[in-house]
Amino acid sequence: MLATAGARATTVAEESELKAAFVYNFTLFTTWPQSVQSLRICVLGEPTFVPPLKRYEGRNANRAMVGVEHVKSAQEARACQVLFIDKSEHERIGAINKALAGAPVLTVAEAGDLNPQSVHILLVKDGDRIVFDINQAMATAARLEFSFKLLKLARKVHEGK
Repeated sequence: MLATAGARATTVAEESELKAAFVYNFTLFTTWPQSVQSLRICVLGEPTFVPPLKRYEGRNANRAMVGVEHVKSAQEARACQVLFIDKSEHERIGAINKALAGAPVLTVAEAGDLNPQSVHILLVKDGDRIVFDINQAMATAARLEFSFKLLKLARKVHEGK
């Protein structure tokens, strides 16, 4: 369950672990247009976020076995169900979204210089807490459905484009 919503983070390592927990939990509350036996969580950009995500590898999410990997391009990420976009790739978000157009890939990123509506879910540091915003319109266009519980836990839900 998303009991970690709004959870407090104290160190960089703890913050990375917390963000990884959010990403895994997002898979539990998201429905993709086709069921899969293997749910791939991918990281694009610097691979520093791969180790915290690896602790969820082999777990079950919506009847699918979770796998975690680093990808080198947005085109390669089309085969993933979830794509965490590292801050090192934020300046390329337009090209990434263009490459993923039509693919049901849940995009997640950390806030920073990124337009909050550039990804499906944006992780935001609010004081000493981690919260998240959802771009519902973008998710609908990608044929992704978020559960009511996830939408209710979001700090903001953007309905329009």
